[in-house]
Amino acid sequence: MSPWPRPGVLAEAVRILAAFSGLGAAILGFGTSATLLTTATTNPWAMAGSVAAGLWGAALTVWAVQSLRTGAPVWARPVLRVAPAGVFVHLAAVAAGIWWHGGSTRSLNGTALSAAALELILLGCVGWLARQTSHPGRPGNYHPTAGRLLMASFAAALTVAAITAPGLAATAAGQHAVPHEEHHRTNNGPPAGHNH
Repeated sequence: MSPWPRPGVLAEAVRILAAFSGLGAAILGFGTSATLLTTATTNPWAMAGSVAAGLWGAALTVWAVQSLRTGAPVWARPVLRVAPAGVFVHLAAVAAGIWWHGGSTRSLNGTALSAAALELILLGCVGWLARQTSHPGRPGNYHPTAGRLLMASFAAALTVAAITAPGLAATAAGQHAVPHEEHHRTNNGPPAGHNH
């Protein structure tokens, strides 16, 4: 018997939200890695941070894909022990941007804030699911219909996208993205100010 709660709409929605949050946090980890690489020549710690962020993103990607594949969060205990460190690092980056830098260089690190939010969602979902094993049948003891699963997946995807998109916009890649209105230009020349 699986250590996770029996399928119900709530339990399935939480499982899907956990995996999607892991994917969103992984994407932000890769964005952070790329952003840190742009400053690696002027800051010796940026290369180490870039590698760490890339490895964190890769680990979250593997975890999320494996969790989606199996239908339940995998490696729950290691995730519950390691992910709080990621939350701490991201919140420390937010605090450093606000209070450490002086004068006009103060800023809110939207990428780190979004990543911390997604990691907190992931931790909450995995913790809730682990806690439900001590209460058999609590979330529900029936198999949800495909329509309900689709609605749960849509809600989870929308929630994660609403948190991930602003975080990605704050990365170096997001700052150099072509605005949507410039995608449909009538002339064939490159957009002004962009190196594409």
